[in-house]
Amino acid sequence: MNLPTPFRTQVNFEGARIPVFVARPAMPPRVTVVMLGAIWSVTAHIEDLCVKLTAEGFGAIAPCPFRGENIPARDAPPEVLQQTFLDFDDRRCVRDLRAVLRAAHDGRFGGEAGALVTWGFCLGGRFAHLLGAVSEHVSGVVNFYGRQRFARQPNKPFLPIELTGLIEVPYLGHFAEFDALIPLDDVAELRDALAERGVPQQVHVYPGAVHSFFDPTRPADHDPRAAAQAWSRTLDFLNDLVRA
Repeated sequence: MNLPTPFRTQVNFEGARIPVFVARPAMPPRVTVVMLGAIWSVTAHIEDLCVKLTAEGFGAIAPCPFRGENIPARDAPPEVLQQTFLDFDDRRCVRDLRAVLRAAHDGRFGGEAGALVTWGFCLGGRFAHLLGAVSEHVSGVVNFYGRQRFARQPNKPFLPIELTGLIEVPYLGHFAEFDALIPLDDVAELRDALAERGVPQQVHVYPGAVHSFFDPTRPADHDPRAAAQAWSRTLDFLNDLVRA
C-alpha cells in the first residue's frame, strides 16, 4: 500500500508555534487520531504509531504539548521529570490543543479529518481526557494511564477526575495493575463516573503491567502481551466509531 509521506507542520496560536506531526492514509479518513505523547512529547515511537494508524485507514496528528521547548531528555532522571510535571501549565496546554483540534476540524492538515479522537499516554492521556470534557470537536477518548488525581496547584487548577462529568463521548481507558501514579481506586472512580451517566466506556486494567507498559522503547516497563491487547482493543474502538 502506497501511503502519503508524513510531514511536519505547525499551528500558530497565542503568538507561539505548536509543532505538529501529520500522517494521512491513502483515502480521506473517517476518523483521525490526535496522538498525545507522554512527558517526552512527540518521540519516534509516537510518530511510528501515527504511521501504523494510517495503514489501518485512520489519520493521525501528533502536536507537541510543550510548543517544542523544554522537553525533557529520554534519559532524564526522575527528579527532572517531576519538576517538568510541576512546571507544566495545564491551562495553556488545553488552550493549545483546542486550537489544534479546531485546525484539524477545519481541514488545515491536508484535508478532511473525519471524527476526531484524542489518544494520549500518561501526560498525554491526561489531556486526551480533558479535551473529551472541554472540546466540542472530540468524538472519542483513548486514555493510556493518564493520571486522574494529583496535588492541585495554580497551573493545574482542575483535576481530570473532576471533569469526567462533562465527558459525553465514547471512552476507552488502559491502565496498569501496578502504577505508582494511578491507584486502582482512581481507575474504579473513573469507570463508575462514566457508567453513572451512561457514557459508552471500556476501562481496562492489565494484570501484572506497570506504567508505560505500551512503550517498547522503555524495555523495563514494556509488557508486549498487554500492549498487543491494548492495541487490538483500540483499533476495535476506532473501527466502532467509523461504523457508528
